[in-house]
Amino acid sequence: MAESMMVADSEMTEELQRIQAERADIEKKLNEACGEKKIDERYIKSLDRRLKQLDNLAEIEDPVIKSEALDILQNGDPVEYILNVYSRLHVGDVQIGEVLLLSIANQSVLNSEGLQPKLSGASGKGKTHAAKAMFHLIPDVGYKLEGSLSAKSMYYYPDLKPGTVIFSDDIRINADLEDTLKRAMSNFQQPTRHRTIIRESYAELEIPERIAWWLTSVENPYGEELLNRLFGLDVDDSVDQDEAVTKQQLERAKYGDVALPEDDDVKVCRAIINEVKKKLFKVIIPYSDYIVWKGVGDRRNLPRFFDLIKGFAALRFMQRPEIFDDEILASLKDFEDAKALYEEGKTGLATKLTKAELRLVTWMVGKGPLSINDIVKEYLKPNGGQYTSEAIRKMLEGKRDGKGLTDKVPGMLVHGSGGKNDEKKYEIKSFEDGSSLEIVSLKPEAYEKFADGTTS
Repeated sequence: MAESMMVADSEMTEELQRIQAERADIEKKLNEACGEKKIDERYIKSLDRRLKQLDNLAEIEDPVIKSEALDILQNGDPVEYILNVYSRLHVGDVQIGEVLLLSIANQSVLNSEGLQPKLSGASGKGKTHAAKAMFHLIPDVGYKLEGSLSAKSMYYYPDLKPGTVIFSDDIRINADLEDTLKRAMSNFQQPTRHRTIIRESYAELEIPERIAWWLTSVENPYGEELLNRLFGLDVDDSVDQDEAVTKQQLERAKYGDVALPEDDDVKVCRAIINEVKKKLFKVIIPYSDYIVWKGVGDRRNLPRFFDLIKGFAALRFMQRPEIFDDEILASLKDFEDAKALYEEGKTGLATKLTKAELRLVTWMVGKGPLSINDIVKEYLKPNGGQYTSEAIRKMLEGKRDGKGLTDKVPGMLVHGSGGKNDEKKYEIKSFEDGSSLEIVSLKPEAYEKFADGTTS
């Protein structure tokens, strides 16, 4: 144990020396650039950005912070630790925190298809804050980016690195941006290339591999093909959650707490994530033959479930058997954690509906043809408030390019044209959301055969 600590201390010292050397080199380049007759503002900004990233890296390579992170990786549960800190920053929505964290972990897995989270929920209900809370726990050392997106902007971003997390809040989707996202998500393990003309010359641009796209939206503005690539998540909009958030806000006001603090717990989370991000490995699921999968209707969901297992294993890589260089075995605990997470969100994954959409659909079943005015009169929000006609219309019909419930719900009937004296009415005779079924389980003999981490 003492010997391993000495090795760790030595590696920490070497890393801090490397950071200092790179910092000195960049400061020299910065001084030279500022002394040029023609100032290159873009180049200077990139050097400034890299200096800040090196300072952030030095913080999490600090021997005290890194030692605690390594101890958690080797002897504790890094998933539990990070989620506990996330829950300190954001009340509730633990499932969202887990999926966001696993999407980061899957960037270190060479045989992952990538987890692409989509956060939905009414305005002011916490979807942005949930994403920002987990985003805050990612070290800003070169692989996180926040802001709005245009269709081809990421092809032109000069410092975009493989394994970057891109967070875009309240995203506005158009056909070109949707095409870019679909291509980049499908090409998770390889760069996505774009051929164009720049100043009358042919150019090839690319988005690098293993990008995680964190997208939030009030509505569900995505086409079916893009929805199929996203892991849909809804914030908790219950009255109980409203009360829990209010309680936290009052506590913070009482003690003057900062919403997103820069304390040692946060730095340890960043150090843990940075250790995972340093790795690239394959995750083997030795018990896959013993998995019973009942969600055969959507072929994308089983690989998505496998990626949950791989994400848990990647975060716990220091406690997982390594059978070859950079090949680790997922444990039964990784399966159980993935199963619990998947079963919790299986309805949204199966139906591709948000919680708000699913709630309306469930209410409409068996009520016969209903006009928008009928729904507004009878159907209330979770807090007892009334929806506007426009809000109901958007859910049913979508925006100008469609993508409403009329497109998403199999067997939904639309009566009438909506013209004069022909009021449009909507009817759902039956709907199966799959919530009553156990989608995934493990044959009992697997618990005996793989209990000790054996490979076969």
